[in-house]
Amino acid sequence: MELRQLEYFMVLSEELHFTRAAQRLHISQPTLSQQIKVLEQTVGALLFNRIGKKITLSKAGEILYSQCQQIFSTLEQTKIQLQALDHFDHEQLRIGAYPGAIYDLISLSVLHYIEQFPTAPAKVLAHERVTTLLENDEVDIAFSYHEDNRINGSYVEIPLYDESFVFVAHRSHPFIQKEVLAWKDIVDEPLTLFPETHHSRILLNQTLAEQGLEYYSIFETENTHAMLHFLEQRLGSTVMLRSLYSHLRNPYIEARPIDSDILKEVVLIIPKKEKPPYAVKEYLPMFERFLGTKGIVAKDHMSLLLLSNDSFSL
Repeated sequence: MELRQLEYFMVLSEELHFTRAAQRLHISQPTLSQQIKVLEQTVGALLFNRIGKKITLSKAGEILYSQCQQIFSTLEQTKIQLQALDHFDHEQLRIGAYPGAIYDLISLSVLHYIEQFPTAPAKVLAHERVTTLLENDEVDIAFSYHEDNRINGSYVEIPLYDESFVFVAHRSHPFIQKEVLAWKDIVDEPLTLFPETHHSRILLNQTLAEQGLEYYSIFETENTHAMLHFLEQRLGSTVMLRSLYSHLRNPYIEARPIDSDILKEVVLIIPKKEKPPYAVKEYLPMFERFLGTKGIVAKDHMSLLLLSNDSFSL
């Protein structure tokens, strides 16, 4: 059983489509099919149920997928610890991020990185055009929204997750009893919101304006602690980006999704260089695990995995 075969299996398990999986892996479909057959012969069980052109994971496939997640996680962590002994002197991790929810999320993830490597310097710069930071060689990678940057042939975009709004209130609020809310449900709610200049507030205004709806704001603040106190005292509720809510840790506060189209796609932007810097390779697996702790599953796990591999280059 080869590690390469397990990587192929992981991608096919996520796509459940041979053509799409082969495209993600940059190999031919016959090569992928052959390697999966070899893997099935090795483990002595069918890993996929094949019904015409449709495939699903078999029971054996589900078990192997779960084990592969642990295997790759263990390999990444082991590699980090071993390589840190010799290679990780004082190379700085340099990251650019779009201001607001993305910047907050990335900053928190970098704190986890520093906990792993206490002597490693790191910086996170905010900019509405993160490609400017990349062009000026101020950062090595950047996080932003897909449509907010004009990406030329010098960069690669990797999809991370889809941003959306959630309704947040005290757990006793009647709306918390619902699984999903509509925008019309909240227009008469007394809301605490970020100021008009805050990026998430701008997005909220745009979203509601498109639907011809208005809302009722009674308290505006940049301070999330004050906002939480407002909710705890049951003075009203709020609407915020899902990634912002993921930072909150309060047993009295809960969130519910708002039924609407996906707001924006968050992407990782990488310059096309021979190889990403060593610090970036160490950070990305940690970042993906950090997203998992926030209930966010990376859309392109394999690309993040490959970027952290020393033998891979863009």
